[in-house]
Amino acid sequence: MRKLLFLISLILAMAGLGFAAGRLLWPRVMAPGGPAASATAQPPLLYKMPLGKFTIQVLQPDRILYVQIDMDALIAGAANFERLGDAKGRAQLRDATIRSASDLAETMLWVSPGAEDTLDQQALADQIARKVHNSFPSVRSAQINNFTTHTTPRRD
Repeated sequence: MRKLLFLISLILAMAGLGFAAGRLLWPRVMAPGGPAASATAQPPLLYKMPLGKFTIQVLQPDRILYVQIDMDALIAGAANFERLGDAKGRAQLRDATIRSASDLAETMLWVSPGAEDTLDQQALADQIARKVHNSFPSVRSAQINNFTTHTTPRRD
């Protein structure tokens, strides 16, 4: 009986020692902002950057659909907003937005006549923002301020 009691106490002592050593040796993960930052850190603030108006041309078999979009990008963090706020950064962001919107225009070939007015604008803005996020990780979302369409018959 003494032998069994000794083995159980030895196992418990080794488990306690292993737990203590693990806490000392395991690297500690620190919250962003250092040790003073709380465990429930707030997400960064989003700053609205107006990108202006741009027009996308969607070629369809019997017509051409022109989609004019006035859009804002939502940038995470003041430092990222300032970095992209200069003329060069804003131009690069606008070019990436127009490029991703043009890529999406190729998928809009399925839009039937009259259905362009019922497009989900927020879903379209989210798709554009996801594509832009690949090049600009600080872009979190986008919003469409104005969305207009115009069709003309295709002349070939």
